[in-house]
Amino acid sequence: MADTSPPALPLELWSCIGSHLRNADIKSLRLTCKQFNNTVSLRLNRVFLSANPLNIDVFRNIASHDKFRHQVNEIIWDEARLHRGPARTDQTNEGHELLSDEDGPDNNREWAAGYYQEYREEIIERHEYEEGDGCPKWFKKDCEETLYVLKRRKRRDVDRPDLIARREQVLAHPSLREHWQYYQQLLRQQKEVLASQSDLEAFAFGVKQFPALKRVTITPGTHGNLITPLYPTPMIRAFPKGFNYPIPRGWLYPRAIGEPATAYSWNQYPELRDRYRGFCTAMRVLANEPNSVSELVMTSNSIPTGINCTIFDEPCEEYDHFATVLKKPGFRRLDLALLVGGKRDEDLEACWRSLLNGRLRRAVGEAKDMEEFRLHTTFDEDLYHDDEYPVLPLQGMVPVEQWSNLRHFELSGFVLPQHDCVSFLKTLPKSVRSIELSMLHFLSRGETWYSMLEEIRRMVSEGTLWGRLGCGLKTKNYRRRANHGGEP
Repeated sequence: MADTSPPALPLELWSCIGSHLRNADIKSLRLTCKQFNNTVSLRLNRVFLSANPLNIDVFRNIASHDKFRHQVNEIIWDEARLHRGPARTDQTNEGHELLSDEDGPDNNREWAAGYYQEYREEIIERHEYEEGDGCPKWFKKDCEETLYVLKRRKRRDVDRPDLIARREQVLAHPSLREHWQYYQQLLRQQKEVLASQSDLEAFAFGVKQFPALKRVTITPGTHGNLITPLYPTPMIRAFPKGFNYPIPRGWLYPRAIGEPATAYSWNQYPELRDRYRGFCTAMRVLANEPNSVSELVMTSNSIPTGINCTIFDEPCEEYDHFATVLKKPGFRRLDLALLVGGKRDEDLEACWRSLLNGRLRRAVGEAKDMEEFRLHTTFDEDLYHDDEYPVLPLQGMVPVEQWSNLRHFELSGFVLPQHDCVSFLKTLPKSVRSIELSMLHFLSRGETWYSMLEEIRRMVSEGTLWGRLGCGLKTKNYRRRANHGGEP
């Protein structure tokens, strides 16, 4: 009989081999024998949380483990919730389609009143079942859309191993009826979590249990695209092979291509805060409970959404918690994606007021030890007329002069004169080592990325800008993805 015992290698070498394996493979390896179980350790440096019981159970089990909880340095909170009905169409009054992620036939909510009767009838029709499908029309349509996006992303690319694996997943997919049955189970679980608020309780428990916790990431784009999620959470890894479903996005975002997302008033529509329940809870817990968190990452991953900028318009509890978190000594990194825009003039005016009234500047200015700062907005110049462009003075929004330890600065989604941009770059502290600019729109005719880079090059050569070596500038200018999905 052949010898099946593992090779007699030093423990350090087995540990090195294990460092190159995926966690799924490490789990299998640890089950083979006691030697591997003691030598090869799981890499559990981050944990996931969402409105799903499996994610919560795994989160709590790690938080309660005497060994694994000491490895965790990041919590990733998935703000996306599975849709319980069809996405709203864009034939609405005053853009109220952004206020709900579901359209039930019995939807009597205030913002549903913006529909004319014919569109209400359309909503009811989309909840009907087609004979033979075993699922509502809206679910079938959304599943077809996710498959279309998956195929479109491949285009004419060669059959790489990862693309072949995706194709096998698609070919193995069950029937629509089976998709819908599994999806209904997920919806029931999600409803129970939202009612019990067990995800909110789990986050508070985790903050206390993870002594090495440094970063909290809150994102609406965890699900990424079909088969290629941004983060492979326990919930997503447990999906049946080939499972197809409407890809959820969190927060507020456009329901139609070519339409701006609307940053509705944070105080006027308090029910909208439920779309940001992860953000609100995280800020409250981090502001009031002892913790070692020094990094906040609230990124949209290329989805045209973000934290509602009107949180900075008027006093509110969430703003106070946010400012308190940044004020803690040692806070070093903030990635902030802001939802900015709207169809009505008053919506736009509220956005500009929120950014220019000094409340944003005061909040981020509390972080005296800031080392990395990234500020993104959803403002897209293609969706507005030139007379709607605001001139946002960067120095009135971002107090870079107070950050003597700043090493990385990133800016995206702003409309500004070229001279103002260059003047602002001159105010960055000497500690800065990298700068990234993207999605900037210059106001004056003739101002382009090329002309700005030429001006920067001239000033650097003259010694009037960054009179030192070691600072790198990276620029990107691209269109926002039309499928509203972040890349994995």
